[in-house]
Amino acid sequence: MNEHDNSLIYSLRCLKSLAIALVVALMLVSAATAAPPFAPPPTPPQADEILLISTREMGTTCDPTKMERELVCRRLTIDSEGHPTWDDYDWHNLQSPSSSHLKTVIYVHGNRVELGNDAAEGMAVYDSLVRARSKQEPLRYIIWSWPSGQIPGLIKDYKVKAERTNEVAWQLAWFVDQMPAEMQISLMGYSYGARTVSGTMHLLGGGQLDQLRFTQRKHPNRPPARIALVAAAFDADWLLPGEIHQRALSQTDRMVVVTNRLDPAMRFFRLSTRHSRVDALGLAGVLNRDRLGTASNRIQQIDVTAEVGRSHVIYDYLADEPKMNRMWRQLLGDSNDVDHEAVIPAYAHINSRSERR
Repeated sequence: MNEHDNSLIYSLRCLKSLAIALVVALMLVSAATAAPPFAPPPTPPQADEILLISTREMGTTCDPTKMERELVCRRLTIDSEGHPTWDDYDWHNLQSPSSSHLKTVIYVHGNRVELGNDAAEGMAVYDSLVRARSKQEPLRYIIWSWPSGQIPGLIKDYKVKAERTNEVAWQLAWFVDQMPAEMQISLMGYSYGARTVSGTMHLLGGGQLDQLRFTQRKHPNRPPARIALVAAAFDADWLLPGEIHQRALSQTDRMVVVTNRLDPAMRFFRLSTRHSRVDALGLAGVLNRDRLGTASNRIQQIDVTAEVGRSHVIYDYLADEPKMNRMWRQLLGDSNDVDHEAVIPAYAHINSRSERR
C-alpha cells in the first residue's frame, strides 16, 4: 500500500466521522425544534410556585459576582383576567429560610431550545410532573434556561454546546448552593440538560470540570438530591470512579436513568466524537455498576425503547405517561423502589480531577 492509498483511507475515515457527527447534530436539531403534539398544559395550581431562571443574557460566565447580579428570574402568575403571565421576580427570595418548606424541582432543557420555547417545553415537563404526583402538597418548579440557541454550522453547534455544558453545570451548581440547606431539591435533565445535571452534582461533590471547581461552598452539608437523567448525552461510564463525573453520586440520593436503545441521537453518539469510548448513558445506562459498590443501589434504570422508539424528541418521551410517572415518583419521594441509605459515602479516596479528559 503506497502513500496515496494511505492518504485516501485517512480521508475516507475523516469523511465517515464527519457524516456521523452531522447525523447526530441533525437528530439533536430536529428534537429541539419539534412542536409539542398536545395542547399547552392547564393553568398550574395556585399553591405551586413556578419560576423560569435564565442565564441567556449573561452567557456562560462563571463569576459568582455576575451570577449574583445578572441572573434573570421570572415567576408565573395569573393576571386579573385569569391569564397566566411571566413577571419579573427576585431570585434572592429563594434564599430565605421560609422558602425551604416547598419541595423544589429543577428542569434543565437540552440543546437548541430557543428563547420562548424554553418556557413552553418547561411547562410541558411540568404538566407531566403534575399528572404523576400522588401527593397534592404544593411544590416549587424551576425551568433552568441556558444559552442553547442555534450557532451557525451543525457540527460546530454540536461541539460548542457539548463543551458549554461544563460552564452551565457550574452556574447551576452555584445556584443550588445558594439555596437553604433544608430545601429538598430534585433535578431532571434532558439530553445535554442531563449532562449538565450530572456535572452539577459532580461539582457540588468537590469535583472538577476542566478548570472549573468550587473552593468554597455556602452550604457544604446539603443533603443529597434526587435526579433524573433522560436521554443523557454523555458517556455511559462517566459516573464511575476515575471518570469525568465521578463525584456525582456522592451528592445523589436517588438517580433515575431513562434510556432508549432506538433513540437515533443516542445510537450514533459514540461515533460522533473521537473522545467517546463507550455508548451514551441514554442508550446503555450506567456501565460496570459493580465498580460503584453500594452506591449503585441508588440508581434505577427505566427503559422506554418500546414506547418511544426512534425519536430524540422530548415530547415523545413525555407521552410515555406510565414510565414518566415512575420517574417522577422517584424524584418526588412517592416511591420506595430504590434502597435508601442513611449515610452517603463521600468518595474521599477519589481525586477531584478525573483521570481521563
